[in-house]
Amino acid sequence: MLRALALILSFLLPVCGQAGEVRLAVASNMLPAARDLADAFAAATGHSASIAHGATGRLFTQITQGAPFDVFLAADRARPDALEQRGLSHARRTYALGRLVLVGRDAIRADGLAATLVGRRVAIADPALAPYGVAAMEVLEGAGVDPAAMTVLWAESVAQVAVWVQTGNAEYGFLAASLVPGLEARGPLVIEPVPSSAHAPIAQDAVWLAGAADSAAARAFWDWFGGAEAARILSNHGYDVPAP
Repeated sequence: MLRALALILSFLLPVCGQAGEVRLAVASNMLPAARDLADAFAAATGHSASIAHGATGRLFTQITQGAPFDVFLAADRARPDALEQRGLSHARRTYALGRLVLVGRDAIRADGLAATLVGRRVAIADPALAPYGVAAMEVLEGAGVDPAAMTVLWAESVAQVAVWVQTGNAEYGFLAASLVPGLEARGPLVIEPVPSSAHAPIAQDAVWLAGAADSAAARAFWDWFGGAEAARILSNHGYDVPAP
């Protein structure tokens, strides 16, 4: 009996040892998509994925201070570039192009942004932390809208912008298109896509961090994340996916 049990365990242990966990640091705009990605990745590979989320700038700081992440899904290219320069990147690629939207509970006027936003409470992610905030400021500048003419509520992330619009603390907010479905489920909103020509491209890079270079789960995620199933999930969440 003991010999039979030992034989069974000899087959089971290698299989169990193959399953691991990849630790993802995910920009706030990516959270809904990341949850679907984690589920699909687990089903496809047997590995699991844990998710920590926040503003890209905050996550970058945590990584440089030694936070135990394996893969960083940023909302820009600047922080991944900085990680690469510091020797903290094992591999890197652009995985998505984000889309910016203006969301509000009141009508968005056809005669321009100024007519809509001047004198109103407008939530914008802090440009120092969040690339979507950078894009929002570029849109306002291009439209000739002075932020001083609005009451700007500076959020730490686009996820916080979404909360403030949802609760009514902000009358309008600039946020990622990927977060709109979660807002729509909680009440009627007016949603205006911002033309991509109104701001610099929101290119979002992924980094396989150097500290996880030998992680089988990180390697499995990196390979799977570059494939068709992950691209389909990203597209379903409102991202443009670059050709491989």
